Amino acid sequence: MSAHPHQSDTVQSDLHPSDSYVLGCDREELERLGRQHAIWRDDCRRVWRQAGFGSGQRLLDLGCGPGFASLDLADLVGRHGLVLGIDSAAPYLQHLRERARHLDLPQLQALQRDLGAPAPAGSMGLDHPAPGAWDGAWCRWLAMFLPQLDPLLDLVQQALRPGGALVLHEYVRWDTFSLHPQGAMLQRFVACCIRHWRDHGGDPDVASRLPALLERRGFRLAHGRSLMACSAGTAPKALWLQDFLASYPSQLMAAGVWSPSEQEALRSELEQAQRHASLWVTPALVEMVWIRC
Repeated sequence: MSAHPHQSDTVQSDLHPSDSYVLGCDREELERLGRQHAIWRDDCRRVWRQAGFGSGQRLLDLGCGPGFASLDLADLVGRHGLVLGIDSAAPYLQHLRERARHLDLPQLQALQRDLGAPAPAGSMGLDHPAPGAWDGAWCRWLAMFLPQLDPLLDLVQQALRPGGALVLHEYVRWDTFSLHPQGAMLQRFVACCIRHWRDHGGDPDVASRLPALLERRGFRLAHGRSLMACSAGTAPKALWLQDFLASYPSQLMAAGVWSPSEQEALRSELEQAQRHASLWVTPALVEMVWIRC
């Protein structure tokens, strides 16, 4: 798996926790997101090429987080293009702006905005360029956390030019996340995550609702495929799952929805999986490219 070209030196800025992101935006989560993007980077670059993203284009990175994908998109469009990363988490946007300055990427900009809330009256918050002039938008693992999808989809509908592409990586069935054999505590943990996100207004199966919503807004589905992976415990996608399991249970415990005894049982199960042949199955993830008609 290729390393992210900008990943070294990605942890220089001072981050502080924020309640705006259900997974958290502290130092540990930022570093996990960097490792996550490195694992999924080849999939991203392949579908960006398939969608026609390229030099000189104007692209949106919706729910950009710390901006690991934004940096790659900025390389892709070059200095004659423009990438605007949009996120609600100020610490992550601070990190993105610092990286853009450090790497001398004037084509990369950042905007703080809650993509789950309607835009201010008479404004999309997109002044450069005007609405209807953007060539494409990239959105990964954002829609699943939004209590309302209309603000996000309305923005995309208004921002993209006719023929512009919306590229999505979203989950269609998060409960497929599993471990075989054993896996009973992991199944319990997965159910806890799903409840927690739904209690915060999220939908970890959101991709099942997106086709009808986008078609009604005048989009055409040009491409779709499954990114679900089944692999041994040493494969990159399995390590990605294990990385998540090393960090997120502490946040569920802090929220009071996952107990120390449950965590100990999960830890024991995961240690057993490392000692024996085990099959790791990711949440069911789908890739879609939608074209604005």
